[in-house]
Amino acid sequence: MSGAATAAPSPPARVADFDALLAARTGEKYAYCRSRFLCEAPSGLRCIACRDLLDADLFCDVIDRYTAKYGVADRRAVVSMWTMYYFSILMIGAAISWLELRRRLPLALDEMTICLDPETAEPRAFVLAGTGDAAPDLSIHAAMHDLFRRHVEPLVEAIANLGHISRKLLWANAAGYFSWAVMETGRQTDPKLAAEGSALLDQPFWPDGWKNPLHGMIRRECDAEMVGHGRRRVCCLRYALPGVPGCGMVCPLPEGRF
Repeated sequence: MSGAATAAPSPPARVADFDALLAARTGEKYAYCRSRFLCEAPSGLRCIACRDLLDADLFCDVIDRYTAKYGVADRRAVVSMWTMYYFSILMIGAAISWLELRRRLPLALDEMTICLDPETAEPRAFVLAGTGDAAPDLSIHAAMHDLFRRHVEPLVEAIANLGHISRKLLWANAAGYFSWAVMETGRQTDPKLAAEGSALLDQPFWPDGWKNPLHGMIRRECDAEMVGHGRRRVCCLRYALPGVPGCGMVCPLPEGRF
């Protein structure tokens, strides 16, 4: 109709609205993901470009601050524990954003900023550089390419060298949280989502031939009551930290299951 006002197109969803997008789609099922993926640096936290963690001096400063939380402790265990906080935020947010929202976020190392507690240097959140996009037709390998190939892989290489810690241990830390998030989507929403996400854990190679370092890191087992659970292939070393409890059934060491 001539002269009629034309509605402006809706602006693309911003990563700042990740909490709202997730809540609109899933309600309160993933409330623990709130304020973990941001588009602006929050006040009160120390924010560092993730790629800067490859710098030896900066990484050592971060770990020195985190070590003070535990006093005298095995530094390898401290490094492992720090990465568990890092990967818990990164893996859970990435897995759920794809499996539940079909949203590909900018997750490469040089596209993200880590926000740390200013006193303890414990990871609290990530700032993402960009809005991402809805891409429902991608395979999960394509959707998670930047996460694993352009973020986790170079970071693991650097931390293994700087922290004198096993690469397999670090990949197991990442795999543990990704596996947990995948299983949660299956339990909360649809088992098909868990089956899709599990491909990244179960397949020894990616479609392009890349040897999958996540493969075999989390084994599915049953306890005496035939309840299924995941069990790590490589110990995370948290038992070496004072005041930190064991991992329960996920621990590969019997003495760590308390």
